[in-house]
Amino acid sequence: MTFIRNMGFILALGIVSLLAGHTAQAQRISTVSGEELARSCAKQSRFAACSAYLAGITDGASWSQSFGLLLGSAPSPAFCIPAQVKGVQIRSLVVGWLAGHDVALTQPAGRGVFQALHDNYTCPSGVAGLYSEKRAQAQRISSLPGKGLVALCSHDAGLPACNGYLAGTMDSEIWSRNFSTVEGAHKPLAFCVPKEIRMAQLRSLIVGWYAGHEDALDEPAGRGIYRAFHDNYPCYSAISAGDNR
Repeated sequence: MTFIRNMGFILALGIVSLLAGHTAQAQRISTVSGEELARSCAKQSRFAACSAYLAGITDGASWSQSFGLLLGSAPSPAFCIPAQVKGVQIRSLVVGWLAGHDVALTQPAGRGVFQALHDNYTCPSGVAGLYSEKRAQAQRISSLPGKGLVALCSHDAGLPACNGYLAGTMDSEIWSRNFSTVEGAHKPLAFCVPKEIRMAQLRSLIVGWYAGHEDALDEPAGRGIYRAFHDNYPCYSAISAGDNR
């Protein structure tokens, strides 16, 4: 349980509304800045929660692709992280990138993380076709299963990591589409969490959802989050598209 014991950083989660040109609805995203994330990721006592946020970002990018395909509007991949890349490497890369990009320090953390990964893990040409035809591109997904996420979200010691992972996953649905070069794929589609929803409500929803979906406990946590949020916070665009899930 080292992952839980080392939690020291509680991500300050807030709400902002994206410009109307980017989203169909107000969407809840983290207000943690690039500077705040950099400070946290540089402290050993806060590594675990920092890593949880970054894992949520990278996992979310993969599941945004998968759900986008199901719903008919997959964003082009912003980055392609090889499966063998470790979390500590991603953390070090993001901290170093932020140190060299002052403008990103005042911007939302998720935006800076996406840009850092986009700059350093470029997707091979034609990868969009692989996603749309076979979803064959090797992409790093964290090893956190659904039951691991439930454990984090159910105990005080795990809340910083739970909050971080949920925030990273939610942010990823926004920034995956913000970075997309596919026309018409810029609006959140898998889920649209209202801006007034609090983190405690999201934790409770996730734990409750898993209680009713035991099949998902051994699956990747990011997939379960996408399913739970899609079931409970559908986007208008997804509904109008005739989603049958």
